[in-house]
Amino acid sequence: MKKSRKKRRIYRLVSIGDTVFAPCAKDVYRKAIVVDTQEKNDNIALRIQFDTGAVHFISAELCYRVINGVAIPIEKPRTKLQKFIVWVLRKLGLSEM
Repeated sequence: MKKSRKKRRIYRLVSIGDTVFAPCAKDVYRKAIVVDTQEKNDNIALRIQFDTGAVHFISAELCYRVINGVAIPIEKPRTKLQKFIVWVLRKLGLSEM
């Protein structure tokens, strides 16, 4: 008996040049610009640059993107409002697949 696999589509809510909130210390988030994106083991990793010029490589699960005043986790939205905003972005074609 075969196990049915759940089809997973990875939507990218960020691209190069976008501004995100990234952790720079424990419970401290700062604005950063996305320099590069990579996919490792079905997870998106971002190379970001802070205003000070420091460049870091960080998982997208830890970063947030602000859209219309609502901070959305890039990987897994948790609240109904965040899920709704991601759904609207997908319907309008504003997120890459």
